[in-house]
Amino acid sequence: MDSSLIRCKRVTKEDYEKVMTIFPPSEIYNGGDYLPDYFHMLIDMPNNEMYAAVIGDTFVGFTLMTTVDDGRSVVTRAGRVSKEYAGKGIAGIMLKWVEIGGPLYRPEVIWHKTTGSRPHSPLLQLISKGTYNKTLEQDFRFYDTHKRTLQNKYSSVIRKENPSLKSESIDEKMLGEIIASTDHKQYLFPEDEIVVDQVPYRAIKSNAPLIISKRTTVVVSDLNCPQRTLLSISNFWQAPIGMVFNFNAYGCLSENTNEHLILHFSKFLCRPMSEYILFRGISSQGTSWTFLDSAVEEFGFNRRTELYGTGLTSVRRRITSKL
Repeated sequence: MDSSLIRCKRVTKEDYEKVMTIFPPSEIYNGGDYLPDYFHMLIDMPNNEMYAAVIGDTFVGFTLMTTVDDGRSVVTRAGRVSKEYAGKGIAGIMLKWVEIGGPLYRPEVIWHKTTGSRPHSPLLQLISKGTYNKTLEQDFRFYDTHKRTLQNKYSSVIRKENPSLKSESIDEKMLGEIIASTDHKQYLFPEDEIVVDQVPYRAIKSNAPLIISKRTTVVVSDLNCPQRTLLSISNFWQAPIGMVFNFNAYGCLSENTNEHLILHFSKFLCRPMSEYILFRGISSQGTSWTFLDSAVEEFGFNRRTELYGTGLTSVRRRITSKL
């Protein structure tokens, strides 16, 4: 398609309905789309910008751009193109907006970064072609339950647990200190990458305030023993399929996993939600899920087959390179 026919428009809060009609959210990520619930939170964050591909007055494409890594990287996510214009190069045109000469090009930005779910994402083909370099691979583990079950099991677990937990919730300042710690970094982030809410961040202290949003809880345990440290990050959103709860685990999944979930669920259960809850565990490739399997079972979750993909692949390429 002739790119001159497509206008790049900055999306505002008033464009919410136009964005949602580009492609049915119920058909994105098998019903796990986060954009309908996250839209207003994301657009208020200073490092996020939303853009639409517009033909005439019609929104035919959308991309969310997140700036991270001290302004050196831009991450694109939540992309979608209308069914009417599928296969006509809209997605490629939007990607070129960040290139030299494009309407969103910024000379200080070096890297374009993104993530994709294996095996559905076309990123795997782009990696094999050398267009993108792979920076991190993570595996998924899915579980599900219902709200009343989780509420009852949570209350039961709280009554049994020692009130003096070894794990603790931490703020962005403490997260930044852990990221900056060379003793911990080699065990928690050996690839120098942290992925939260589909955003791949470099493991640098300045990213800590960007990682923690209104929906984020960060929990840590065994800080005194870097080889055993577990750092977990959770986020949640209401999707067409139900409430989705992401649990990112960095470091050593251990018997402390149960304590981590207590602290994560204490915030999660305060929020109104639908009856169905999908839990997605995310950790490095080759992780043993034994401790997580046992912990979530105690909270009433059951294993289920994949929702959308078996894992996450993070990639990057230099902005100056040609697509």
